[in-house]
Amino acid sequence: MPFKSGFNVYNKNKRIPSISSGDSSLDEILGDDGFQKDLIHLLYGDKKKCANILLTTAVLAQKSYNNGGFGEETKVAFIDANNRFNPYNVSKFAVSQNLSPKKVLENILIARAFTWDQMVELLENRLSKLEAIKVVLISGITTLFQDYQKQTFEDLLRAINGIKEILYKTKPLIVLTAPMNEYSLYKPNGGKILSHFGSVLIMINEDERYTEYSLVQHPFLPENRLLKWKPRIPKRNLAETSKNTTLDCWF
Repeated sequence: MPFKSGFNVYNKNKRIPSISSGDSSLDEILGDDGFQKDLIHLLYGDKKKCANILLTTAVLAQKSYNNGGFGEETKVAFIDANNRFNPYNVSKFAVSQNLSPKKVLENILIARAFTWDQMVELLENRLSKLEAIKVVLISGITTLFQDYQKQTFEDLLRAINGIKEILYKTKPLIVLTAPMNEYSLYKPNGGKILSHFGSVLIMINEDERYTEYSLVQHPFLPENRLLKWKPRIPKRNLAETSKNTTLDCWF
């Protein structure tokens, strides 16, 4: 194996494709580049916030190269253990990005897991069989953890090996989310096995007044912490809100 200069590695990293997460604060803590394609990102903490980031990422990845995406025909695999996939919100966001909601939804391949065994089966055996996948989004990889026995962690290793198979096959962007470990204030559920698999670890906590983003690990960036303060929201005018519309209005 030849030696390379640090400057060559720097230039190579600058050319790695990246896309916005749809969350300006998360992009900021990631150095304004958002998610980089050759890194495995693990978001953990607030379930709703992490799931919403996956939804916006599924849309933004389908924008054209000139507009910061991977192309309009980008296929996205979305594995959902949190039951948070919402086609209405995805369609609404697609319209805001000048994308066809019908095409966006057609390019998202969804599989839901309702038990830990189903999650392991999806990741170990089903995911790697998909073709031409450029983005893999896994919502709540350890949400369905049954216990902390040896067998459960062995199952997690098998699931991660399944993710590695599609990583070697199509080299997709991979973003995982996980809940917090119930016995820790700063570790994800899944222990060292999950933490060591992720290249980038970001903890997201929701407070009544702010959202806290903590960059725990990154191969190129130092640890960082960012607070996004929440504005005081006045009462909505229900007559004008788009929440009264139906999904059909976007097609």
